[in-house]
Amino acid sequence: METRLQQLFQMLRWCGAAMIVAAAGTFLVQSWDQVGDVPRYLTLLGMTGLLPALAYVCGIRMQEGRSARVLMLTLLALIPIHAGVLGGFVLSQFGADTRSLGPVAQWVAPSPLAALLLVAGAGLALIPLIWAAFRVLARPHARLLTAASVASHALLLVPDRSSLAATLTVVPILGLTVYSAARVKPQTLESKLAVAFLVAPAVVIASRQLLFYYVTSAFWGAILGTGALGLFALGKKSGEAAIERLAIVPTLLSVAALVDATGPWWPTLSASSIWLAYGLISSIPLLAFAWTSTRSKAFFVRGAVILNATTAVTTLLIDPRPWAALQAIAVGIGIASYGFVKGRRPSLYSGIALASFGFVLEVVHAIEVFQPSGWLALAAFGSALVGVTAWLERRARSVRQAAPAAKLSEPASACLPQ
Repeated sequence: METRLQQLFQMLRWCGAAMIVAAAGTFLVQSWDQVGDVPRYLTLLGMTGLLPALAYVCGIRMQEGRSARVLMLTLLALIPIHAGVLGGFVLSQFGADTRSLGPVAQWVAPSPLAALLLVAGAGLALIPLIWAAFRVLARPHARLLTAASVASHALLLVPDRSSLAATLTVVPILGLTVYSAARVKPQTLESKLAVAFLVAPAVVIASRQLLFYYVTSAFWGAILGTGALGLFALGKKSGEAAIERLAIVPTLLSVAALVDATGPWWPTLSASSIWLAYGLISSIPLLAFAWTSTRSKAFFVRGAVILNATTAVTTLLIDPRPWAALQAIAVGIGIASYGFVKGRRPSLYSGIALASFGFVLEVVHAIEVFQPSGWLALAAFGSALVGVTAWLERRARSVRQAAPAAKLSEPASACLPQ
């Protein structure tokens, strides 16, 4: 019964916090034309100042620490709203003309001096509250988390709404979040949420850019790529293989966005060629992850192989091309070799099937069309394959010869004087 009551109390606390955040969130999408922008913001600031006072009453007077921690987490959730509104004030005086924006996106300061005073006053009021919140939620790392939070929210004040500026502000915020998470290594739910709130300014910038301004594929590619690096670094630092491997999703999406952004650079390429290029380019970060990770090496290598096998096969089925056939041969031989060495029949047979499929289509193309892309590529690939095999055989022979010599040297080295 007591456990049920505790769960009920926790649910009621979070419901109350959600209501507070929702009430503050209405300031970002308001339609209160009869009230000036500055009085509205001062109302929000006053409401925010009541939270630590209420947390003090709950934690000190009532000796109820859980409610106090929830209130301090709610305080951290309100800081991005403050930064977004203050960014609107700065933009109105130091940025481009905002009259074309909808009323919900406009926060107009009376003068440049008023905008600066609002930012300075809010900073003096909110920074100590941020520090107090982190002292409650993650005491040993309060200084680091406060500095990271203030720096991240300060980027919301940049009076530039271009896609490049959004990219250059979101990427450092994500980097700071990953760095702080790796340093803090939060263990409790409250400390994890406190660290997670560091990414809130990036969410606000991305949402603002998506709703009211111009967004490019390069913007999303940069954000997703940074997120992939952050997930991989965080998983590697914490020892969580699942987090490491989750980086494959934003990696593939990031490469797709960047390929789309650079589309005008290769107007002569067909859609199938771009699809093949996507598979090859995506393999670069996946193999880099595999190179630096012991736990997830096989996962990322397998992902790169499956991706390139998929791009080659789908291209050959939809729009047969010699380079797709050549890629299918290369990937198929690699899979078959792995299956043969490891004794795994599914890999062996699937690799043989893929290589045979690509070989047949390559030969058919070379017969039908007299172009270097067909017969010359096939001959060059065969020559390269023979050469690589000779090199591998030589390396294997050197290793076999070195092994007996190493064994013979062990007794002699054991007899040396200590």
